[in-house]
Amino acid sequence: MAVKKKLYIRTYGCQMNEYDSLKMAKVLESSHDQTDDVANADLVLINTCSVRDKPEQKLYSLLGELHELRKINPQLKIGVGGCVAQQEGETILKRSKDVDFVFGTHNLSLIPGLLEQRERSGMRQAAVNYREDWEELPFGLPEDGGVVAFLAISRGCNKNCSYCIVPTTRGPEVSRSTEEIEREVRIAVHRGVREIVLLGQTVNSYGLDLTPRSSFVKLLDRISAIDKLERIRFTSPHPQEVREDFIDLVCSNPKICRHIHMPLQSGSDRILKLMNRNYRRAKYLSIIEALKSRVPDMAITTDIIVGFPGETEDDFKATLEVMEAVQFDMSYSFVYSPRPGTAATEMEDPISYEVKLEQLQRLQARQFEITQQRLKAWIGREAEILVEGPSTLDPGILQGRTSQNILVNLNRSHSGIARGMIVPVVITESARYTLKADVIGTVINVGSDRAGSPMVGTPSLG
Repeated sequence: MAVKKKLYIRTYGCQMNEYDSLKMAKVLESSHDQTDDVANADLVLINTCSVRDKPEQKLYSLLGELHELRKINPQLKIGVGGCVAQQEGETILKRSKDVDFVFGTHNLSLIPGLLEQRERSGMRQAAVNYREDWEELPFGLPEDGGVVAFLAISRGCNKNCSYCIVPTTRGPEVSRSTEEIEREVRIAVHRGVREIVLLGQTVNSYGLDLTPRSSFVKLLDRISAIDKLERIRFTSPHPQEVREDFIDLVCSNPKICRHIHMPLQSGSDRILKLMNRNYRRAKYLSIIEALKSRVPDMAITTDIIVGFPGETEDDFKATLEVMEAVQFDMSYSFVYSPRPGTAATEMEDPISYEVKLEQLQRLQARQFEITQQRLKAWIGREAEILVEGPSTLDPGILQGRTSQNILVNLNRSHSGIARGMIVPVVITESARYTLKADVIGTVINVGSDRAGSPMVGTPSLG
């Protein structure tokens, strides 16, 4: 058997990009093993993101570093994929002679062929064509022993928010078949995964493009019936697509985690209209009220853009008002960054960057206070955590997550507890973004499934 080469993947951006990187490793697994050390790599893949600020600069900065590495290893091959690759295409080849091939967001399956053509012909390659259907990729993900796995259920977006480049870089929304998704979940569970995170740009509009039509609620209901799958998460639902059946299911199905990440972007109706978000403040708040009235400990996290073109201090204060009303467990906030080709780049923007940055700092400071209050409120309460493994900071400490997606470190190691178990704990301390806890009760029915992963039965916390 031929010795496998080494593959290094650098991923920028969202969870969808993380999933795509896992698929890149999967399509190459017959010829390449992954390495965490770029100096040992025979092939480097850069999975780019164009949502955040200065994505092209990050790419070319990394390519500059790899240029030095290539002096040491002339046989090193470099491929660039992701959203920047989809936008720029062959322009990347013109700007950097170190890049061997470029592949778009719809062309992950072509990576082995692009690499082979590059090596055989000596010609640099590019594949950035869109596909109308879901790209055929190998089922499953590379085995890493983890108990949590990402899984894309759709790609692209039809919403056309005025600030967003995703419809350009990933195309219109295309849903995977329910059967494909279920099969991939079953493969993951067989390998020891206990929690699935479903991914989509607008995850809750899943299935509207299928024939016959399906729905996100039907998909959740079907996946939740899979034996030994303990938890289901998803990101990100769009407020416009939230219906009563969605609220009913996430509040009543015990496998669906008590955590919703639902982007707000702005608390000002005027700005939401300019953003083309197709919902208003009252709609957003009514969804939160419906969720928390039925599940009071439902965690709500969000995304917020500060400094959208034309945003006034009153508009910004409207966002702060929603933050106070909802009491977000966490928010991911950024100063607006113009993306070429989006409608927002044509809007007048008289507000200085310094003002926007000051507003962002105020918002983040208040969010930090709220986050601390919500974490401290857990002290003395009981919860269940899915044990993910040793802490990266201290391998002697086990850690896991609550249903609310809060990372919990166990105060000491516990014999008989291992990765993949769901254990009852009592929260003893809070830190900046995490909790500490002691295990309570008795761990029972410890065994193993076909994949060799530990299983456990625990008393219900109710």
